[in-house]
Amino acid sequence: MTANSTKVWIFILISSLTLLVLGYEIAERMGLFVGFLLAVALNFFVFFYGESQILTSLHAKPLRGQDPWGILEYVEKYADHVGLPLPEIYLIPSETETAFCVSQSWRKGAIALTSGLVKNFSKEDLEAVIAHQVCSLKKLDNFAVGITSVLANALIGLGRLLDHFWPPNYFLLKEQKQKPFMKAFAPIGWSLVKIATSHKRFYENDLQAAELIHDRFRMAEVLWRLEGLAQAQPLAPPPCSSHLFIVNPEGYRQKLLLKSHPSIEVRLQKLMGYYPI
Repeated sequence: MTANSTKVWIFILISSLTLLVLGYEIAERMGLFVGFLLAVALNFFVFFYGESQILTSLHAKPLRGQDPWGILEYVEKYADHVGLPLPEIYLIPSETETAFCVSQSWRKGAIALTSGLVKNFSKEDLEAVIAHQVCSLKKLDNFAVGITSVLANALIGLGRLLDHFWPPNYFLLKEQKQKPFMKAFAPIGWSLVKIATSHKRFYENDLQAAELIHDRFRMAEVLWRLEGLAQAQPLAPPPCSSHLFIVNPEGYRQKLLLKSHPSIEVRLQKLMGYYPI
């Protein structure tokens, strides 16, 4: 991940220098000043919001101390197998049974599991989930995904900041606060994410994870079960982060145009060669 992290930072540096040069070419000193302000703003939002805020938003805590589920052993085993630096493991205090991973440009990658998942899944099924997330994290470790994720999350961060200063929100209760900028920026951020991700990634992850655990049927059963649980008890992740989950966490709540995952029917057909399982 170090190489891709370096590439992401080089891209940000070049973008900042480009803003300065363009500003000077367009309006000389005043343009240079405006370009400088834009470059500072870009770096501010990348630094504070460039990585997915999903871990913070879902109150994820690092797994420390005892590990009765054997999570660390599974992660170490499969990360070593695919040539991935050992990621951080987080637990989310939620009864919803799901998992996701996030590739962080200047920190180690992370895999997060909900407390409901580790509590209710058998060790064999939990192993299948971890194998899948290791494969997914490996796929996220590329330059295009890093750039689009950083820019999308920075855009979402800008939307949050502008919504905070939206005048009507000073007079509204917390549950009534308006989010006009988030509503406007979220589709743009999601479009950026979709540029670098495709449904093919999910099909490849499903197959690779099934090969790692040497059991396609178990992987198919786990995916089917997680999809059903997500439909029954959907989660509300931050904007532009649903694609990081093993199955669509929003279930039926996610709008059709913003669908982050291929249908479970297609995924199982690709994995098993037939449907239903």
